[in-house]
Amino acid sequence: MLLDLAAGVVLIAGSVACAAAAFLGRERLVWLLAAAGLACAAAAALLDSAHEGLAVASCVLVTAGAGLLVLRLHPDVTRLSWLDAAMGASSTAALIVALGADPALAVAVGGVAGVIALSRWNPAFPVVVTLAGVAGLGAGEAPAAVAALLVGGAAWLPARHRTPGPEFSPVVLSALLAFATIALTLLTVGQFAELSDVTIALAIVTVLTGMARAGLTVVERLRESRHQAQTDDLTGLGNRRYLVDRLDDAVASCAERDGELALLLVDLDGFKELNDTLGHHAGDQVLRQIGPRLSSLLREEDTLARLGGDEFAVVLVPGDETTASAAGLRLRSALEQSFEVGGIRVHIDASVGIAIFPHHSRAALGLLQRADVAMYEAKRMRTGHEVYLPERDRHSRDRLALVGDLHGALEAGELVLHYQPKADVRTGAVRGVEALVRWQHPQRGLLGPGHFLPLVEQSELTRALTAFVLDRALVEIGELRRAGIDLGVAVNLGPADLLDLGLPSEIQRILALHGFEPANLRLEVSEDAVVADLERTVEVLTCLREIGVPIALDDFGAGRSSLVHLRELRIDELKIDRSFVMRLAEDERNAAITHSIVDLGHRLGLNVVAEGVQSEAAWTRLAEWGCDEVQGHLLSRPMTAAELDPWLRAVARRPVKRSGPPVWPAA
Repeated sequence: MLLDLAAGVVLIAGSVACAAAAFLGRERLVWLLAAAGLACAAAAALLDSAHEGLAVASCVLVTAGAGLLVLRLHPDVTRLSWLDAAMGASSTAALIVALGADPALAVAVGGVAGVIALSRWNPAFPVVVTLAGVAGLGAGEAPAAVAALLVGGAAWLPARHRTPGPEFSPVVLSALLAFATIALTLLTVGQFAELSDVTIALAIVTVLTGMARAGLTVVERLRESRHQAQTDDLTGLGNRRYLVDRLDDAVASCAERDGELALLLVDLDGFKELNDTLGHHAGDQVLRQIGPRLSSLLREEDTLARLGGDEFAVVLVPGDETTASAAGLRLRSALEQSFEVGGIRVHIDASVGIAIFPHHSRAALGLLQRADVAMYEAKRMRTGHEVYLPERDRHSRDRLALVGDLHGALEAGELVLHYQPKADVRTGAVRGVEALVRWQHPQRGLLGPGHFLPLVEQSELTRALTAFVLDRALVEIGELRRAGIDLGVAVNLGPADLLDLGLPSEIQRILALHGFEPANLRLEVSEDAVVADLERTVEVLTCLREIGVPIALDDFGAGRSSLVHLRELRIDELKIDRSFVMRLAEDERNAAITHSIVDLGHRLGLNVVAEGVQSEAAWTRLAEWGCDEVQGHLLSRPMTAAELDPWLRAVARRPVKRSGPPVWPAA
């Protein structure tokens, strides 16, 4: 009697401890259930008449509290975890009942097994202590007193969230096999021996739950496999298969209701150069940032996917040409904002091709092909985005054929240089030339840079092409210099060159190899090339100027953030874009801009060159404004080195005019 009284007092104390923790806001419902459970256990110890029912109730309540604590501390409890808990509770309770133990002990053991399985075999420490108390409550009056201390103490332990364990592991598999083995063994024994109905019922529940668990596992594995098959591992976006499936569904839906949809193909410009220079890990960092940036601009019903490499696709439903063009502008604007990669800021541009259902194709793959044509047209024209036009499809087929020829063109010697002269505005003296690459294709004839330079950038040949142009220009102009013609040569650099920290040493090596003075070589960079990574570009150009090579900023005014580039870059020459110069004699707005650029360049101490001079009127106005040099068709069209030599000698012999632009010999 005294033992029961002492146990009851301890249980009441434990109940009070749990209630106090609950009222102080420590997982209130959890510890209120535990307090109620300990109170039932105390009543069972003090009132023998209701002992069994109260003991079972106490185990149920404290187990429920432990289960609720698992839900609070293990946020990722899945359906499989609930089924594991049901298997554990039913199988272990069936075994205890079959062994003839008290119902309270069966509930306690089943509850402990179920809660541990619910936590995915990774219970938090307060849960472990509480479950030890549950086991004590089911074991009898003396252990119940210890249980009160355990549960009451657990209420005051720090509760920290736990990372859920794996749904499949050796521990989980072993436990499931053990639960199933117990249930099947009991059902087999029940064929030959007398077992209680409760035992048989619990064993059947275990088997059925195990079957449900197996079925759900198969379904979830199939769903996960399908998800993985349609998901890009790097970005988490849908992949090409996912896009085609969604596009097929959208096409079918639009066909039923005579609606429109738009497919946008987004290809990053200069991404291969970024990979080549900073490494593929840097490119991966950029790709991971693109998904969230573009997704924020799309509607919930739109689809975004990564097709592979640096190519993304967007499906707009509904979507017409106007909507698609506006979306293309938004997407490009978002991509123009810098990306943070390894502590430096990288700028990426993009080209967007647009195809519309049903106007351009009534099939998903047809729309992809049409959008691809439009995207490459946007790259070729440098317009940012283009809508598919049937007459441009021929260019796409030509492009595919040229890509196959391009890799062998350098080795076969099919690339040649033409030279565009530059002349002093005041004297007409030709001080230098700009090297321009052409492709002497064996079947297609002489191709201008617009036909193949975009392919060079996409085929990772930019650095190889720059090395070829530098080497050939120094050889050919070097021969003219040795023949007594004082002439400098300018060579254009691409985005990949400006990201290569090894470029200055490579150019220094080529200069020494050909005995060419650095001051007679001029390197031209366009604003579009600079924006890839301004900080790295500044570093490369600074190293080039340190070895004595002058730098010119090409196409000034046609790119972005021109004044920022003038402020940040260390350059020697400013070349005014031909779009301002070609019509300055007819358009006063162009004239005002050109005049202002000349004045700005001189204020910064730069040599100013006007490109695209085609008329004597333009030459005269540029001379009035103090422009230093000009180049354009008024002087001559680009010519080979063999043609340049006699042309320069004819220039030296031409009659001198006292006013106006000089008379130029025919090229």
